[in-house]
Amino acid sequence: MTTTPTELPKLYSMHSIGVATFFCSLLAGGYLLYANYKALGMRKLAYYTLAASVLVFVFLMVAMSIYIDGTASAPDELPQLSITLSLIAAVAQAIIAVLATQSLQGAMFATFNEMQGPYHSTWHAFFVGLCAAFVLSLPLTPFVAALAHF
Repeated sequence: MTTTPTELPKLYSMHSIGVATFFCSLLAGGYLLYANYKALGMRKLAYYTLAASVLVFVFLMVAMSIYIDGTASAPDELPQLSITLSLIAAVAQAIIAVLATQSLQGAMFATFNEMQGPYHSTWHAFFVGLCAAFVLSLPLTPFVAALAHF
């Protein structure tokens, strides 16, 4: 039995996942990976991916907060340090997300492209990523802030 492109679910492309992660966070990219697995009916992998994304995000935020506390020697250094670290963190998170996407779903994308499967637009991925980052970061914000004070 052959599947036609209209019967395939829409997925988020690797490019869309990278863009959403860069602008929204690793939580957003992890959510898009989760959404791809869920759209394909792979619920167990979806939940593992989402949990791993949250753990890696928390680890990165804790590591960055420890680094910022140790690096800033004067209060006037914090704004410049914060901007530089934000850009570095965004690039690092995007690289992590693209590598994870390639590792976890790269072969799936190759097959999906051969079957001419449809993809969501990058704007759609960005909007969903922004919403996911907001929703998923709400319970983490007090947790990360508490860890930063240790």
